[in-house]
Amino acid sequence: MVRRCLITFISLLVFSNAYPEILHQSKPLKVKHVIYLTLDGVRWQDIYLDHSHFPKLWRKYSARLNFYGLPGSNTIMETASIPISLPSYQTQMSGKIPPCINNECGRIQKTTLPEFLVNNLHFARQDVAVFSSWPVIADAIESKAGTVYSNAGNVPVIDPVTNRPDAVMVAINQEQDIDHPSYKPNRYDKYTFAQALHYLEKYQPRFLWISLVNADNEAHFAHLDNYNQLLGFYDDAIDGLLTTLNALHMDGSTIVIVTTDHGRGNNENWTSHGEEYPESRQTWAFTMNAELQPVSREGNIYHYSTLSIRPAIENALKS
Repeated sequence: MVRRCLITFISLLVFSNAYPEILHQSKPLKVKHVIYLTLDGVRWQDIYLDHSHFPKLWRKYSARLNFYGLPGSNTIMETASIPISLPSYQTQMSGKIPPCINNECGRIQKTTLPEFLVNNLHFARQDVAVFSSWPVIADAIESKAGTVYSNAGNVPVIDPVTNRPDAVMVAINQEQDIDHPSYKPNRYDKYTFAQALHYLEKYQPRFLWISLVNADNEAHFAHLDNYNQLLGFYDDAIDGLLTTLNALHMDGSTIVIVTTDHGRGNNENWTSHGEEYPESRQTWAFTMNAELQPVSREGNIYHYSTLSIRPAIENALKS
């Protein structure tokens, strides 16, 4: 009964429509926090061409956001590496294109952004956190295992300070265990997001990466209805994240960056991505309280890529 009540409370917090339509419009304060949200394998077409997939995003927040890769704009957004998940995430976290060419290449060999925050800026352990539904994301987070607090895949969450789960973590862990057999390596995104949102409220970390991946899984299986349902969940998650920042009075001092790891093939090839589908290099991003750094410029056209991510976050948190 206690578990059910806690889960219900978290759900109401995330998806309540009781929050105001517009976030605080005051001038952004000095940046204290960065929330990095990645939606694995979500197509630019589903963000930009059909607003019905993200109605809350466009209705409530679009006026406050900077968009990259928007058709008809002077921005182009692409993957810098090959359009495969692990190479892309390693690029995002290292700021370099790695030799990695697939999802089996192992742990990144370069110092990552989270490691830089811990080792160079001396952020406390609880101030740098990564929650991911995909266990392989661990190979992009850090070059030396154990440097950064992270929770990736279908595993229980523990508190980084006590090394034990608190009551809310226990409740979500139990619900996850009941709902999702342990032999399945990918966690359901709804539990990844619930844990990350609770962590945000508890610790208000300086850097929080939330990596959601279920849409890519459903796309590979050609489950279009399931894929579209997950887009609706992601719209609710973005709404829940931004309204939570508002409730915590953090929205003026927090940078939010939302993007993906790769695009997808066109038409009947929408289920796939990779070198054989060059169109899957095309991606998208949007930010709140920040601007990404272009990697090149041609006339009035600015080119952005997965290499634009780390400099924007690192420079903001160093200042």
